[in-house]
Amino acid sequence: MRFVRTLLVASLMAGAVPPCAARTLAVCMGDRAFPPLFFPDHEGQAQWLVRKAVERQGDLVTFAAVPWRRCLQGLRTGTYAAALPVIGNLSFLPDYAFPMDRLGIDPSRELARVSHVVVRRVGSEADWDGDRFSHLGGPVLFPAGIVVVREALAALGVAGDDGSAMEEQTLRKLLARKGDLAVIQSGVAEELLARAEFHDKLEVLPQPLLTRPSYLAFNRAFHDADRGYAEAIWLEIKRLRGSPEWRALAPTLAH
Repeated sequence: MRFVRTLLVASLMAGAVPPCAARTLAVCMGDRAFPPLFFPDHEGQAQWLVRKAVERQGDLVTFAAVPWRRCLQGLRTGTYAAALPVIGNLSFLPDYAFPMDRLGIDPSRELARVSHVVVRRVGSEADWDGDRFSHLGGPVLFPAGIVVVREALAALGVAGDDGSAMEEQTLRKLLARKGDLAVIQSGVAEELLARAEFHDKLEVLPQPLLTRPSYLAFNRAFHDADRGYAEAIWLEIKRLRGSPEWRALAPTLAH
């Protein structure tokens, strides 16, 4: 009888042990709005997708809005477990983990598509036709830390100037004739060119410089220590993006 009572007490004690505490995933992003993907002061499309995917694993997420170069450095060193949105780039693979398939980075598990558009002063002859630049009198301007733009310009044999910390500064340099063309993210361009400072002075050219899939990228060591966890989040992002819930909700998160 004593043995039965001991088993009963042990069973009750086991049932009283709380489940493992949820982990909190630290995710960084840029410190200025990047519509429609993220906003420092409210939730954008990419933030919603990541938050829901992490919550489906029983965990929580915190978003840190920091300068983009600091975000990427923090991702590299492990200050942050993940960053968004990071354009898939093979040169990033030693430091950052992306969803992979047998052909390389897997676009089916992207977080979003990111376009970088070309901006010029109204009346300028400088041009980009989707294949080449023309009538350039100096470097193409773009914000600091945008590696894919730097690489795209280098591949075209065009000098770039990334001396501006933010998109506004890049466009002010364009107005000040520090360059003939500038490249910034499309959603940011739409918002900035509506401001009185730039409206009717600058215009976006029809062809973007590039459009690439972007991802929730993980710190390499974090990913390698728990590959199944990262895979589960990427797969959940893919499932969410194909859901009726997402199709209905996405437009409401764009601004």
